[in-house]
Amino acid sequence: MKVCINNALQPLFLEKGIEGMFTPALVPRMGYCEFNCTLCSGVCPTGALEKLTLDQKHGFVLGRAYFDKDKCMVYVREKSCMVCEEHCPVHDKAIQFNEKTVQRADGASILLKQPHVVEDLCIGCGICEYVCPVEGAAAIRVFGKDERRS
Repeated sequence: MKVCINNALQPLFLEKGIEGMFTPALVPRMGYCEFNCTLCSGVCPTGALEKLTLDQKHGFVLGRAYFDKDKCMVYVREKSCMVCEEHCPVHDKAIQFNEKTVQRADGASILLKQPHVVEDLCIGCGICEYVCPVEGAAAIRVFGKDERRS
């Protein structure tokens, strides 16, 4: 956990019982997995993390990001926001936009770029969740491969 340059790895504490107390987990709201870093896989004392080259890391899927459209300011407040897409490190951008004309309560029509995740491109690094400007829980959240969204 100490080697993580973005403080993304945090201990599970009692979440997985006493034996999992110091098992690290990615917590994207606190930090993200740096796209060009393989430090953790190089120092993992248990072998739980496979050693990865940088090329392997770029394609390694940690999880997937999902939008909570009830929190995202583009969907809820009809305000433009592209922060998550701007920070996405994946070369073809795992966050893309659908342009939609919406009518505001005052009758004005505006063109909004509504973000969505391209699941086949998302690696689950968590930077989108980390930089999301929404207060509290982010409007975009990363879930592990085996986690269920709620």
